[in-house]
Amino acid sequence: MDRVRSALLAWMTGVLDERDWTAAAWARAADVTPTNLTRFLKDPGTASLPSAETIGRLAIAAGREPRFLDPVPASIAPARPGLPLLLPEQARQLLQQTDLEVPAFLDQARRSGTPCLQPDPAATARTFAMRITSLHMNAGGWMPGDCVVLEPVDRNSLRRGDAIVVLAGDQVCGFRCHPPLLVPASTDSACSPLPLDEAVIVGLAIRLLRDLRI
Repeated sequence: MDRVRSALLAWMTGVLDERDWTAAAWARAADVTPTNLTRFLKDPGTASLPSAETIGRLAIAAGREPRFLDPVPASIAPARPGLPLLLPEQARQLLQQTDLEVPAFLDQARRSGTPCLQPDPAATARTFAMRITSLHMNAGGWMPGDCVVLEPVDRNSLRRGDAIVVLAGDQVCGFRCHPPLLVPASTDSACSPLPLDEAVIVGLAIRLLRDLRI
């Protein structure tokens, strides 16, 4: 197999293993036809190579690109990237990105020195984290200082009961989704429900991380 095909195969199999994705899931994230991946993965030696546009879309969705000049053997899994811990202003910038731009935005945040948490085995190229600063979910176990692992989410895809993170000024707040409201679980009477259609939703909460110190 020539060098170009070897590099593409190493990249594709590495991304699928790293993200724990199927070819179909990666194709959906990149907005390309799944056969662009499956045809090549099935027969990398002779199948038609994906187009430059397809490779570009796949690279943006994955958060990394093929290494043609220094190919990595397919048997070597790349290290999982850390989760960038975004500040409110960075989160607002994230909300301006398209689905395909999010992985590149988060990768740039890592490269520019944004603090990162340890890699998460369930992380995708769109996963990031924020630090809770309010008491909106303290009765639900979320305390100020806790880090919440998030995925970007379209408000129209939210389901009843989903845990989400919202920006309220410079405050990073947790809520449960109960349309048409977002509902806190708080011992603080100042933490009131928020209309779903008025909320600045940062992402869907998938994990809570807390450092315990004695």
